[in-house]
Amino acid sequence: MSGFTYPTLSATIPLYNILIDHVENVIGDVNVIGDKNEEVIEDVDDESEANSGNNNENEWSQIIKNAAKICRLKLLEYYNKTNYSYLISTILDPRLKLQYYKDNEWGDELINDIQQKLVFY
Repeated sequence: MSGFTYPTLSATIPLYNILIDHVENVIGDVNVIGDKNEEVIEDVDDESEANSGNNNENEWSQIIKNAAKICRLKLLEYYNKTNYSYLISTILDPRLKLQYYKDNEWGDELINDIQQKLVFY
């Protein structure tokens, strides 16, 4: 996320939010698939389970789910390291402004807090 001829700091918060939302959607989708497959696998015996395509599908679903959970934790770890300068740079970006936070439903309390930080910086 670097550019030699243009600033990119203001894109950090929106990009983190996009990535986190996507990973959470993957976790949610895999949960639905995984739950259905787990019910099917529990109802069959071991021999038919070994020959079943559902077992392989459930295994891959679980792998994807675990990878997405790890990815989410890592994204949140770095997201929490951002400070108010990232939030303020988003407000100062003419493409995003304060409207970004309103459009993404950050809540009035958080938006007011960000505005106060902008005033004090």
